[in-house]
Amino acid sequence: LPTIPAYINNIFYNLISNGIKFRKKDVNPVIEIYTRLQNNIPMILFKDNGIGINLKKHGDKLFQPYKRFELSTQGKGLGLHITRTQIEAMGGHIEIESEPGKGTTFKVHFPITNEKHTTTNPENKEVME
Repeated sequence: LPTIPAYINNIFYNLISNGIKFRKKDVNPVIEIYTRLQNNIPMILFKDNGIGINLKKHGDKLFQPYKRFELSTQGKGLGLHITRTQIEAMGGHIEIESEPGKGTTFKVHFPITNEKHTTTNPENKEVME
C-alpha cells in the first residue's frame, strides 16, 4: 500500500476536524474511524453524527476548492479539496454518504500494490513504500 505519511496525517486531520467542526449543537460529537476490506481493497471509514450534507444540492461541488456550504464555521473551503487531491495522488479515491441531520460517512479507498515506489513527500524527503 503506497502512502505518503504527511498525506495520511492530513487526511485524518481534515476528516476528524470536519466531524468536530460540523457537529450538531447541544450534541456531543461522535466520530468513528474503522477499516474494512471491500472487494479486497482496504478502506478507512470516517463516520460522524454531525449536521450532515445535502448531497443532492451540494454533492457535485463538494470537493471543489473554495466551496463552503456551512457559513457558521470558519474555514476557506479547501479541506475536502486537499483531502481528495492527496488521496488520489496515492492512487486512491474517496466517497461520501450523508444526509442533513444524520451525519456523514467518508470512505477512503486505497489500492493494494506489490510494487516498491520511491516518492518525494511535501518535505522533499524520499520515502520508500
